[in-house]
Amino acid sequence: MTSAITLGCVLNDARFTFWSILRHGVRARAADHGVTVIDQDARTVEAQVEMVADLLRRRVHALILGPARETRAFAQHLELARLARVPVIEVDGGILEGYVSATVRSDERQGLMRIAELLTARLGEQLCIALIAGPHNHRADILADALRQWPRIRIMAQAVGDWTRESGRNLTEEWLRAGQPIDAIFAANDPMALGAVDALKAQNLAGKVVVVGFDGLPEALRAIHSGHMLATVNQEPLRIGRQAVDVALQALRGVPVERQIFTPGELITCDNVTESALSALDLLPGIMHDLIESNAERQKLQDEIIAAQRSTIRELSTPIIPLDARTLIVPLIGAIDSTRAAQMTHAILEAIEERRADDVIIDITGIAVIDTGVANHLVQTAQAAALLGAHVTLAGMSPEVAQTIVQLGVKLGQLTTCSNLQTALELVRRRHHRWRRRMFTGMIA
Repeated sequence: MTSAITLGCVLNDARFTFWSILRHGVRARAADHGVTVIDQDARTVEAQVEMVADLLRRRVHALILGPARETRAFAQHLELARLARVPVIEVDGGILEGYVSATVRSDERQGLMRIAELLTARLGEQLCIALIAGPHNHRADILADALRQWPRIRIMAQAVGDWTRESGRNLTEEWLRAGQPIDAIFAANDPMALGAVDALKAQNLAGKVVVVGFDGLPEALRAIHSGHMLATVNQEPLRIGRQAVDVALQALRGVPVERQIFTPGELITCDNVTESALSALDLLPGIMHDLIESNAERQKLQDEIIAAQRSTIRELSTPIIPLDARTLIVPLIGAIDSTRAAQMTHAILEAIEERRADDVIIDITGIAVIDTGVANHLVQTAQAAALLGAHVTLAGMSPEVAQTIVQLGVKLGQLTTCSNLQTALELVRRRHHRWRRRMFTGMIA
């Protein structure tokens, strides 16, 4: 049964070790089940949104999604996934709005509580600590909340890095130059913690100021073994990736899944770092194989894109998703100029003719600006679609866009408008119901 299943996987930048290991877990578990994985990664949510749209067009059976940051940007496409009955499994959190079948992530709160207990056990209940947070991430806040159990602990400084080693080093250097009294530094991930270690080494303070990270990456394990870091929390990204595949397959079989699935995580100190390092060492051959294979796949994909550049651009400009045998959904994102608008009209009319569609829903939620040219193209598309026997509904009509259209004096004519995609789908459903009822009445007569 599983041999015919294709999973789409979009993760954060694989250059971060955490995501590389998680991706390896997805691939390894999919191979265990004999299913195909189409996996991609990107550093920006905007690029990830395009990848999700492409995977839905390719009719993947389920999606595994690890956002580059906390975001609501996926909501439009996740609604399409829900309508197409495509399970969405979120890994590591970050989706603030939209349909998600389940979230698989480590129990960060438990891990951070164990860090707080470790710090007080090693340094006492009267210490000065600095916190390096990550963008759009709450680990530093959770730790600060946990430390309130010890009233004499003082948070001397708190700043936000960008997840990189360089940002951890720069922030620590600033605090040292300012003469901040610091006994310990917590960083929301291991690379930033290692950057703090670099800054302390440069000032001959390594080991004198305790550094704690989060993620359990191999580089951090070496720092713990050498005494430059006190601890980290292993989020077990391999386990998260494997479990995400298991949950996706359960959902596809119709087995109920938990909405939130937490992996326990592991506090790593000098007491258990050797065992953890050996486990990480076991991962290296598989990860290296994945990286080599990924590079070959990316080169092949790049060649294919270059060879078919024009057609690919046209397709990405106007993604057309068949909802059923009679309904097409066209989600539009980004800026639309006259060239793209003309391509959009051509692509929609071709799809109507090819699929003999009765209804087309154009979702403009992702378009920030509607000018006279774009509005007129939408009207022309609706008129041409009517000649082919199809009705066009415009979804995602925000108050700002509606006001702009009125100010421009554009008459939408045969276009039906709705404030959101769900309302448009309900209108289409009722229209189909009325059509079937008329057909049934005519057959009886």
